[in-house]
Amino acid sequence: MKLDLYQRRVGEIIKLLGIKRVRHKKVYLPQTKEVEIELRNPYLTHVEIAAKYGVTDTCVAKRRKELEVKVRKRNFDTLIEQQVEQLLLDLDLVYFKQKKIDRWSIDFYLGKKHCIDVHGRWSHSLNKVKERDIRKQIFMSENGFKYLIIHERELADLKGVMKRIKNFTLGFPC
Repeated sequence: MKLDLYQRRVGEIIKLLGIKRVRHKKVYLPQTKEVEIELRNPYLTHVEIAAKYGVTDTCVAKRRKELEVKVRKRNFDTLIEQQVEQLLLDLDLVYFKQKKIDRWSIDFYLGKKHCIDVHGRWSHSLNKVKERDIRKQIFMSENGFKYLIIHERELADLKGVMKRIKNFTLGFPC
């Protein structure tokens, strides 16, 4: 059953019935530097920030839109990442997935500054992504990280990839 009542009329009826209305005070995100840094972090979700500051996720989304921040969608493992992960498990290596180092995201971080990235054929063939990959490699080498890239085409030979990972981790951990 649908009632065609205007919001104003509902308010009048509530008042006539003697029901006391409770108005909820709006809660806003604080205008601090700490909040702005968290809002600009593309790895934090709207929900995580909203829960921390007691606001709604739409409030966070609106502020991020004002700041023109693009949020990364949660990364789900690609099929090629799943293949490499299985190889790491077979080699009995411990790792963190999607580890953030400075402004870069690493697919597999083994500890002791050993990183493995998996590059898909299509996405890493784009010029924009190629340039980013070069900057990432330069950053990693300048900061003392051992950095292994496994290309999708290499995964046709899983034994060869496993051998590369073994050589990469020789003497690991130091």
